[in-house]
Amino acid sequence: MADSAPQHRRAISPYARRLARERGLSLDALRGTGPNGRIVAADIAAFTARPPAAATASGPQASALGATLQLATLTQLLAGFAEAGTPFELEDVVLRAAGCALDDVPDTTSIPGAPVAFERKGGQLVFADIRSGSLGPLRARRLAALASGGDHSADPAAMSIKLLVASEIRPVMMPLLPGRAMRVVLAAGPGSGECLLSFDAAAVSDDAAAEFLTRLKAYLEQPLRLLA
Repeated sequence: MADSAPQHRRAISPYARRLARERGLSLDALRGTGPNGRIVAADIAAFTARPPAAATASGPQASALGATLQLATLTQLLAGFAEAGTPFELEDVVLRAAGCALDDVPDTTSIPGAPVAFERKGGQLVFADIRSGSLGPLRARRLAALASGGDHSADPAAMSIKLLVASEIRPVMMPLLPGRAMRVVLAAGPGSGECLLSFDAAAVSDDAAAEFLTRLKAYLEQPLRLLA
């Protein structure tokens, strides 16, 4: 009969074993702090609360995608609103387009409400649940936030948006802002614009980022869809 050593069985409480099984954890990765090294429920909780070592070491993985936008229709629409006494601005349309695009591509964020941060001089304004309203209420929210003079840079947001005054340039490298996994920089002219999407590839996949930019481009080039 061939010699065989009994397989070592780690001591673990029944509740901790169930928690490990539910979370798909290998017992070899755990260190027990109970009597005689016994693995207890607190060890499972402590292990799952730790950030992944690789993500902590590497930090954000910056990547970027760009697109040229045809904005003649949007320009005409905004002019028509102004003549009708409803002066929506480019900021309102871009905010709503970004919020709708985030809702269309759930893989871009895990933050409830898909909040968008609008960059301005001296800080950021954060708007959540953009798709649940329309342009009118969104414009009112934006103007109220501007009037309050607050800075929401510390608030969670899926992305930030920066509009550039210069329209005949192509943004090619713009850093992510702290706490933002995505950043849209848009240089918009009366007929066309250049858009750069910077994103953290460790948090947002290339496919999700590309789909988001495709949706954003479609909303801005066909802005009547934002009025629904």
